[in-house]
Amino acid sequence: MNRLALIAPAPRFILVDTATARLWMIEHGRIAGTMKVVTGKPGMATPMMAALVRYAMLDPYWNLPPDLVRQRVVEHVLSEGPQWLRTAGLEPVTSYEPDGRRLDAQAVDWVKVADGEAAVGLRQAAGPKNAMGAVKFMFPNRLGIYLHDTPERRLFRAEQRQFSSGCVRLEKAGELYRWLFGQALPQRDPRRPDRRVELRAPVPVYILDLPSLKNVVLPGSAGRAAT
Repeated sequence: MNRLALIAPAPRFILVDTATARLWMIEHGRIAGTMKVVTGKPGMATPMMAALVRYAMLDPYWNLPPDLVRQRVVEHVLSEGPQWLRTAGLEPVTSYEPDGRRLDAQAVDWVKVADGEAAVGLRQAAGPKNAMGAVKFMFPNRLGIYLHDTPERRLFRAEQRQFSSGCVRLEKAGELYRWLFGQALPQRDPRRPDRRVELRAPVPVYILDLPSLKNVVLPGSAGRAAT
């Protein structure tokens, strides 16, 4: 199957190849920019999909996936006490919705959370250590996948960059922001987390697994090879 055929013609679009861990920005038939990315590790591969980038979140919270809370975080809380959450920069919340309320970590029944009998959200506050970095780019989908900045810059030095839990980490998040919004990424302000910035028009994003992309000419790339 020619997976490049899945790309519908559009004036601007983003292509992510999970096999080579790379992203391209395509505009009016030319490659406007490219960067390294980090994609899903074995067992948590980034899924193939086509979607529309609709908005960005500045200084985002990191909302931990429920399975990560149960399988990895709760064991630290049970062994070291709820105060461990503060050390890790995490806070429990009733939900990840805008109206979600903070919870007292001491009041949560963490044993029930570990057993799957109770649920609690955990989020990491905005700031330099936040796993989402300065910005995340949202294309609503049922799998909760998005593109985001990262403080873990060392990962981009690796030749094989499959380290994430499914989402796509960006080498040059500021460059993608400028291309999408036509202006520089705003200065960070962790005191004002989760600021939503809408795109004037949605931009398609295609996440594909293209192991033979090295010598492929991308659709509309004016004869320029992918790498």
